[in-house]
Amino acid sequence: MTPVWGFILAMTVSALDSTIAGTVTPTIVAEFGHVELSAWVFGSYMLALTALLPLYGKFSDHLGRKRMIYIGIAIFVVGSIWCGLSRSMVELVAARALQGLGAAALFPIGMAVIGLQFPPRLRSRLQGIFASVFGLSSLLGPLVGSGIGEYVGWRWAFFINPPILLLAAWLIHRDYQEHRTESTGQKIDVLGAVLVTYAIAAVLFALYEAGEKRDLGEWTVWVALGTGIAAFVAFLRVERRHESPIIPLALFSNGALTAAFVVNFVIGLVMYSAIFFVPVFAQGVTGGSIGKTGLTLFPFQVASIVGSLFAGRAIFKAGIRAMAMLSMFLLALGFGALMTLDTSTSAWTTAAYTLLIGAGTGVGLPVLTIAVQSALPPHLMGIGTSITQLAREFGGMIGVSMLGVLQYYLFVDETKQLNGKAADLVHEAGPRGVSEMLFSDESKFPADLVELLRSGLSSAVTSVFLVTGIICVLGIAVSTRLAKEMRRPGPPPGVRPAGAGASPAGRPPAR
Repeated sequence: MTPVWGFILAMTVSALDSTIAGTVTPTIVAEFGHVELSAWVFGSYMLALTALLPLYGKFSDHLGRKRMIYIGIAIFVVGSIWCGLSRSMVELVAARALQGLGAAALFPIGMAVIGLQFPPRLRSRLQGIFASVFGLSSLLGPLVGSGIGEYVGWRWAFFINPPILLLAAWLIHRDYQEHRTESTGQKIDVLGAVLVTYAIAAVLFALYEAGEKRDLGEWTVWVALGTGIAAFVAFLRVERRHESPIIPLALFSNGALTAAFVVNFVIGLVMYSAIFFVPVFAQGVTGGSIGKTGLTLFPFQVASIVGSLFAGRAIFKAGIRAMAMLSMFLLALGFGALMTLDTSTSAWTTAAYTLLIGAGTGVGLPVLTIAVQSALPPHLMGIGTSITQLAREFGGMIGVSMLGVLQYYLFVDETKQLNGKAADLVHEAGPRGVSEMLFSDESKFPADLVELLRSGLSSAVTSVFLVTGIICVLGIAVSTRLAKEMRRPGPPPGVRPAGAGASPAGRPPAR
C-alpha cells in the first residue's frame, strides 16, 4: 500500500484547496473589492482543471504517470505561490486558473495508479479511501480555511500547499516504481489536444455564465457554446484519423464502459445539485442562518465518507452492477424525500434527508471509478480515468448551471402570480433582487409577502429536486448495463494495446 500515499497526499491537498479557497474568498473580496469576480476565484480553477483532464490522462499513458504528476505538482506549487502573492482580484483569478492546470493531473493519475498497481480486492478498498477524500475535504476545508483566515491571513491558505505537495512528490519518487507499458514511438495528437481543450473550456464557460447570470439569452453564452460545439465536432473528425488520438473513440463501442461514463455523469450532476440547492432551500425557504444552513449538509458529508469506505469493502462481494444500482436507488430515494419539503420543514428534517444522498454519493464514487477501470487496458488507464472525472465535472456544472436557470425561471413565474402592492414591490426589486433579499434582509418586505415569496421559492427548488430524482431513476436503468463483477484491467472489445496490431485512431480492427 505504501506506493500510493504520495498520491493520496497530493489529492488531499487538491481537494482541500477548493474548499479552503471558498472559505477565505469573502476576506479576499473585502481587501481587493471586485465582488463581481469573486465567483471566478472558484470558477477559473475548475474550468482550467476540467479542460486539461483529457490531456493529462493521455500524456500519462503516453509519457509516463510519474513524469506527468511531477509536472502537475510543479504547476500547482507555482500557482499556489502566485495566489499567495496576488495584489488584485484579477491577478488572483489568473493564479487560480494556473493552479487548476496543475490540479488536473492529481486525481486522474492517482486513480489510474491504483487501477494498475493493485489486485481487485485491495484496489476496491483503496478506491474507497480515495473517494472519501472528497467528503473529508468538505468537512475539514471550511474549518481549516476559517482558522487560517482569522489567525494568519488568507494568503497562507495558498502558501500552505507547496511544502505539502513537495513532500508528496518526494514520497512518489521514493515509493512508486513505474512499469511502463505504453508506446512512446507514436506522434502526439497536437491538433486534437488543442481542439478538445478549447471545446471543454468554451462549453464550461457557457454553462458557468448561464448559471451565474441566470440568463440563457446572453450573447457570450451562445458564442462560447457554439464555438465549443464546433471545436468538438472538428475534434471527433481529427480523432478518427489520427494514429494516437487523445481519446480513442473505440472506448465507446464497449457498452459497459459507456454506461459507466454515463452514470459517472449522473452522479456528478446529482452530487453538485445537492450541495448547491439544499442550502438554497434551507436558507431561502426555511430562513435559516448561514451557520445552520451549512449544518444541513453535515450529514451528507459524513454519509459520503462512510458510504465510500463501505463500498470499497463491499464491492468485491456484491459486484459493480449491484453497488451502482444501490447508489442510484439511494440518490433517487433522497431526492424523492427532498421533494416533500415545504416552508414548514425544519432544518433537521432537511439534514436527515441529505443522509440518503450522501450515502448514495459515497457508494457511487469509488464503484463507478472501478467500473471504468475494470473495462480498460493498462495502456488506456490514464485517459479512461480522466474521462471518468471529466464526466463528473460536466455533470456537476450542468446540474448547478442549468438546474439553477430552471429554478430561477420557475421562481420568476411564481412571482408573476402576485398582484396589488406585492406585485409592485416585487417588480421594483426584480426577481433576482427578491431572491437575494430572502437570503439577506427580508425585513424590506411585509411579513405576509415574505411568506408568499418563500412558498414560491420552495415550489421552484422542489421542482428541481423532482427533475434530479427522475435523472437518478434513469441512472438506475443505465446501471443495469454495467459489468457485474470486478476484474483486473483488460482491453475492452475493439481496443488493442499499442504495438499489438492496434488500428489507427483506436478504431476496432476490420472484421
